[in-house]
Amino acid sequence: MSTSKISIFSEIGSVVTAENIRSQLSYIDDATPLIVEINSEGGSVSEAVAIYNLLRTWKGGVTVEIVGWALSAATVIAMAGQRIKAHATSLIMVHAPWTNASGNAGAMRENAALLDQVALTMQAAYARTRQPAKTLAAWMDGQDHWFTAQEALALGLVDEIISADARAAAPANVLACRHPIPLNFQTRISAMTITNTTPDAEQIRAEAIRADGERRQSIRYSFAKFSSREGIEAVQRACEDDHQCTAAAAGLKLLAFLGKDASSVNGWNIVNPNDGFSYNGNSTGPRMPDFKAAAVDVLLERAGIRVAKPHPQAADLRRTSIVGMAERILSMHGKSSVGMSKGQVIKAAMSTDDFPQLLSDLTGKAMRVGYNSAPATHAGWTGEREVSNFKKQTLAMLSEAPGLEQVPEGGEYRFGAYAESAESFTVKTYGKMVRFTRQALINDELGALTSIPSTQGAAARRLEADLVYGKLTSNPVMSDGLQLFHAGHSNLAAAGAALSVESLGASRAAMRKQKGINGSEHIDPQPRYLLVPVTLETKAEALLNSTVDPSRNNNSENPDWIRRLTLVADPRLDSNSEAAWYLATDPAQMEGIVRAYLEGEQRPFLEEQEGWKTDTTDYKVRLDVGVGVIDYRGLYKNPGA
Repeated sequence: MSTSKISIFSEIGSVVTAENIRSQLSYIDDATPLIVEINSEGGSVSEAVAIYNLLRTWKGGVTVEIVGWALSAATVIAMAGQRIKAHATSLIMVHAPWTNASGNAGAMRENAALLDQVALTMQAAYARTRQPAKTLAAWMDGQDHWFTAQEALALGLVDEIISADARAAAPANVLACRHPIPLNFQTRISAMTITNTTPDAEQIRAEAIRADGERRQSIRYSFAKFSSREGIEAVQRACEDDHQCTAAAAGLKLLAFLGKDASSVNGWNIVNPNDGFSYNGNSTGPRMPDFKAAAVDVLLERAGIRVAKPHPQAADLRRTSIVGMAERILSMHGKSSVGMSKGQVIKAAMSTDDFPQLLSDLTGKAMRVGYNSAPATHAGWTGEREVSNFKKQTLAMLSEAPGLEQVPEGGEYRFGAYAESAESFTVKTYGKMVRFTRQALINDELGALTSIPSTQGAAARRLEADLVYGKLTSNPVMSDGLQLFHAGHSNLAAAGAALSVESLGASRAAMRKQKGINGSEHIDPQPRYLLVPVTLETKAEALLNSTVDPSRNNNSENPDWIRRLTLVADPRLDSNSEAAWYLATDPAQMEGIVRAYLEGEQRPFLEEQEGWKTDTTDYKVRLDVGVGVIDYRGLYKNPGA
């Protein structure tokens, strides 16, 4: 069977992204064996984890070849290989994640906690090495751990050293993410020895095939978005078949083909409006959707809101004011702004559909960034539902499935019945208004459109957490007349106990002994989350991350199930008790507490309205949410000691 190859030869997250890897893989049959070449100094861990998961699920199997350096986040991607190979001259470096952060002490602590969680996800990938947990944790100690190929082989980071005379068949498809890698490690490496070797004819041929494959693939990417245009396929085929035609030359031919039917409007040449291209002499403007996306990212960054992956065209707009962006949009609509004042430019741009949409996109993205970046410790262990209205919601809790009974030969199957219990709550609306003036646009003031929506998005996330932890700690009365945590529900420890292997074991046993509503069937709820106040966070981390029982001096082993628990620490629990702690099931198995949102509404939702009597635009931020307890058996409380 033929194989396909992709090459990751640049920084993860800037040039090499999960999206372009996913795009490249879409061109390959997923049953085809895949070779992934790596020569990268690392980059974004989140992008690396996404690429790792894309490769781990590749049906045809993945072989990783480290052809140069695999450093930092690049090693996470390497762990996706069923077989990992490295050249004898390769270098591998593993270290803990890091970030550029600023803010007060609380913000720095939150960043530190986040980095600890990221380190755990990296250790999950490195678990492929079969190294003990303490070794994996040691790699996350803040130091850079450099390994030669031979050292990496001994540690399980690679499975094979590629010999000098190894030869691989030329793959059927060659796709690449390449960019020069700066050798910026002079402070770490004092000298490097470079050995010059003369490639043989077979190497030259393989390199030529690889380079031509990259050239063809780059041409395909350029032409892909215009594939529906008549005549494009023939131009693309001619460019691919001409071995002297570079990707850049093919791009010029594409532009020439698209521009052949252009007509002049107010000194500008407008091609097919659906393509959104504009031309002025030999200068090409961006597509309108790309322009708006790039402008939004620039304005967010200018307001101090971090954008994880700015649009590639954002760099071209970094020094452009809002008025300048309005002028660009007018030009792309074939309208001249010559002789207009700033106020007239804004007024004319507001008459288009695109400029108001840009402002709305800016506000909406700022709000979503705030919402998504705010701490959300409540999201993992709670269920999520959508409801159709604001009426009292009654979510039924079905009993366990009726047990199967023996059917005698020729006998009838008997019907089983489900018992049912129900808890009620309502979805409520929470919101705030933001007003932006015409003067603020002229003055390039972004606060109302960026910082304020961002903080309100974060406030919406905090509101959800407040409602969830408020429900958990208030111990509400349920439909059976008992409080959520009650001896009658068998989910409340009779005597409080400090966190330990023994107290966790007793709590787990009590949870797993829970029976269904009928009272006859064991449903075996499995604890997945450990919920603690931040006062107990450090102690809980030590307990969950240790391979031995921290409370004993005889090095007795810490049970695997404890180390598999996901730790959740939230200061809202401290406000109720600095000693109490909880266990919760995975909501996929059993929903203890659920968050319910209004069906079809964004979270949070942004609505806008232009003023008539005043030169203003009002933005309304709204979140429709409710929190309810569904099943007490999915939660367990220990009052602590």
